[in-house]
Amino acid sequence: MTNNKGGRYEMNQLSEEIRSIGMHAGADMIGFAPVERFDTGPAKTHPNYYMKRARSVVVAGVGYPRAIGEAWGTFAEEGGLVEPYMWFGFAYINWELSRVALRVAKALESRGYRSLPIPFSFTTQYRYFESFDKTGQYLADFSHKHAALAAGLGAFGWSNLFLTPTYGARQRLISVITEAPLDPGVLMKPDELCKPDVCGYACVETCPIGALSKDTAQEFTMDEHTYRYAALDHHRCRWCLDGFTEGSGSRTHLEPPQTITQEDFARAEKRRDLADEGLFANAYVDFCGKCMHQCPSPDFEYVPKPIERFKDRTGCRTLARSV
Repeated sequence: MTNNKGGRYEMNQLSEEIRSIGMHAGADMIGFAPVERFDTGPAKTHPNYYMKRARSVVVAGVGYPRAIGEAWGTFAEEGGLVEPYMWFGFAYINWELSRVALRVAKALESRGYRSLPIPFSFTTQYRYFESFDKTGQYLADFSHKHAALAAGLGAFGWSNLFLTPTYGARQRLISVITEAPLDPGVLMKPDELCKPDVCGYACVETCPIGALSKDTAQEFTMDEHTYRYAALDHHRCRWCLDGFTEGSGSRTHLEPPQTITQEDFARAEKRRDLADEGLFANAYVDFCGKCMHQCPSPDFEYVPKPIERFKDRTGCRTLARSV
């Protein structure tokens, strides 16, 4: 079905059609964000930087079961399994998201609206590769988390993770920038989903390398709503994500240098344990995610597993819960 010169789809009808297509393609959630909500972010990550006539962003999310996070653990832990998260919570779920984004983009273009699907995020960057060593921060080509916030799907947690009412921190996201006018979602308040006073800053306390601050925050404003979340050491966070720290789910342990650069990551990859390398070779990526697995949002019934950080080096071990 195409959009002709005789008229355009009503916004509500088009939005519901696209939502239905995305959900049938495998999404657990679909939201729409007007491009104006990105105006306070970096200019070169704005939807209009990539599509001058873009009016909306379609955001899709796919969640994964709580049991995957509950079972997550290192090979040395009784009953611990890291592979279900690496595959179903990261690698495979990205293919699910890709199918949703492509079908949504093609459906919109068949109705006369140019649409650009943006691939899922990863812990490396391309456009801003050189800036990482200078700024110490990752800047993606496009932020799916900020897009999901602008679409009203959820809000940021203290962990820097995106939280939703259904899955808490347990989903991944993808976006489609489009010229179509779509119904904007209603922004959510952060305190609806993140309650550090209830969980005791579980994300901070469970990080194997102490990458999250409990006291220092960063913030930004969207549509007069101010969102605050923890200051994050991006270098140390990625060191765990890549599985270079004991307690991050891998067999590898490498002490990070005082100042971590992109070259340090490349050198560390060559020293990865052979068993860990085998997982990476089969597309099992992103070892850590403890802040995600141990986050009790949205129902706050889950009790996070305590850890003990090593005193003479980085890393940690998981402790048994007290009865």
